[in-house]
Amino acid sequence: MGTYTVNINERTKTGKNLVALLRSLKGVVNMSKGTAIDESILDANTGNTQKAKNAKDLISKCLD
Repeated sequence: MGTYTVNINERTKTGKNLVALLRSLKGVVNMSKGTAIDESILDANTGNTQKAKNAKDLISKCLD
């Protein structure tokens, strides 16, 4: 048996369909979601971060 790590964007239609397919294979696939720190590291590595001058600027960017 092999262990594979696959990153799926669950926000897309294809990603949602792929997750649904994997969940339907209960006897074959063991799904576990990464920890929050794993997701944070992935966001940092892919550049999915926000930059702000200060806390007030950050809050205004989040509310836009």
